Amino acid sequence: MVKNSSLVNLLERYKLLELLDFENAPLDDLPNEVGNLILLKYLSLRNTKVKTLPKSVGLLLNLQTLDVRNTLIRELPIQIQKLVKLQHLLANAHNNKVSLDSIHGVRVKEGIGCLEELQTLSTVEAQGSSFGVIKKLEKLRRLRWLGISKLTADMVNTLCSFIEKMSHLESLSLYLSNNGETFNFGSISSPPPLLRRLILKGQLEKFPDCILRLKNLNILGLSFSRLDVDPVKALQFLPNLKVLWLHRAYDGEQLHFEEAGFQKLKQLVLTELHDLRTMKIERGSLPSLEELRVGACQNDLSFDIQNLENLKLLECHDMSDSFVLRLQPEGGSNYWKVKHVPSVIFRYRIRGNHYASFKLGEPGLMDYVKRLVRTTNGELYDRQLSFFTTMTKI
Repeated sequence: MVKNSSLVNLLERYKLLELLDFENAPLDDLPNEVGNLILLKYLSLRNTKVKTLPKSVGLLLNLQTLDVRNTLIRELPIQIQKLVKLQHLLANAHNNKVSLDSIHGVRVKEGIGCLEELQTLSTVEAQGSSFGVIKKLEKLRRLRWLGISKLTADMVNTLCSFIEKMSHLESLSLYLSNNGETFNFGSISSPPPLLRRLILKGQLEKFPDCILRLKNLNILGLSFSRLDVDPVKALQFLPNLKVLWLHRAYDGEQLHFEEAGFQKLKQLVLTELHDLRTMKIERGSLPSLEELRVGACQNDLSFDIQNLENLKLLECHDMSDSFVLRLQPEGGSNYWKVKHVPSVIFRYRIRGNHYASFKLGEPGLMDYVKRLVRTTNGELYDRQLSFFTTMTKI
């Protein structure tokens, strides 16, 4: 652990510092003396145990980047509003679970509207901050990257009214509070034209048609959406979509990938779509797809993967033994569908963040599958998937 006295001496000795990076340092306290670094432009406390920022941080009038990601900081002091040159405020944290409340932000005061130079604000916690904070975000017209957690339905309605005005926005991540409410984006008629990345976490009243107007969208993640209509049908003609993640996003039995759909998609992740039985993939669909990751589907999934001629990786997480058996080189009835894929991987969570991984045909795979612990109704335990957890951090 960094001794406070040593750190104070450092801060008093090097008052002309412009960059101070404590990322991954054994640090649990930032001394008031940090306010002496009046030329400081970059301050990172990422992945430390720091719990609070001293009020003296308000003296850092030249600060452009403040990074407190994955710290114990849950609220920013009101003095932050004095940092009028601040361009990047990074404050999200993740608890390594796939749940509605897995993303944590920081609570801020209404003075956040004074920081008109901000380009990055991720992640602000809506609940616990005053409702006025959401309204003050309207002043931040230069934002390119915005993330908000613990949103309520009323807050979403307010937010939608000025998202349209954020003409520079390139990334938007919205996480609904875990209170049973639903998202409604019907009021957005003209979404930000430059938006390249959109993450929506929470149940949707209906599929947001505004997504279809995002011609520059590269990355789309829908989580806990619980849609009752096939989202693939609506999304397949987005011209620049390259990555699509669906986690508990659809309650139907079939996803239909039509001919000529998803021309540029390179990565497709489908996790915990518990009612899914069929992936119908027509020839000519998904011609650029390189990675397909599926996991924790409760039914024996049938898919036309043989039509994905350029697929480089198929990764299956916590799938049933019958699904795995049918893909095996020795006697597997569906092996012909995957034999063209260079890398086929099966992963099973053991405990915590530890996983057992097997390549297709590897000795021991089927023995391991047969030893899996099962519930009383014969289904695999519902397991959280590490790859989706990683993706939501991106």
